[in-house]
Amino acid sequence: MSEAFDFVAARSMEMEKGQTIFRFGDEVDAVYRVLEGEVRLTRFAPEGAEIVLYRARKGEFFAEASLFASRYHCDAICTHPGRYLRLPADVLRQRLANDADFALEWIATLSRSLRQQRAAQERLSLKSLRMRVIHYIVDRGEAGRVELDQPVNRWATELGASHEALYRTLAEMEREGELQRQGQILTLLHSKNDIRL
Repeated sequence: MSEAFDFVAARSMEMEKGQTIFRFGDEVDAVYRVLEGEVRLTRFAPEGAEIVLYRARKGEFFAEASLFASRYHCDAICTHPGRYLRLPADVLRQRLANDADFALEWIATLSRSLRQQRAAQERLSLKSLRMRVIHYIVDRGEAGRVELDQPVNRWATELGASHEALYRTLAEMEREGELQRQGQILTLLHSKNDIRL
């Protein structure tokens, strides 16, 4: 997929932690892809609380929902130093209109992203943290094995739990012979809680 986005107008940007890529209400001029790092897309509730809409990680696009809008609907802030590919919106729209193969690749990319976001929402609806852990491993890994691409405390936030609760759950699963941990690699050994996605 990366070759499909190597067109002349795309440019790589280096950003530092805390830098803002765009703000809510800015005019839409580009869609972005994370090459290295992470971006947090946020909005603020009327009472001022920050709402995290999405965390874009390596290989993922962000601001694609704004491609056919006039203004960005959220803020995009770098949570880690990184590199990002900036795809000018007008060039991207033109390429989608004139290149059927590119358009199909774009649709496939958006479909994968939508499936991942849907799975994340499904995961959060599960009552027990243990089931969320199992769901994540089955959904994001292969053959019951996944390598985490983030620290456990950040993963806890993604699972809707405190890092203390997640550490306890992982320790219980290891003690009960349900899970094996080797650094960032988690392997399900066996589970009574079979999840089919």
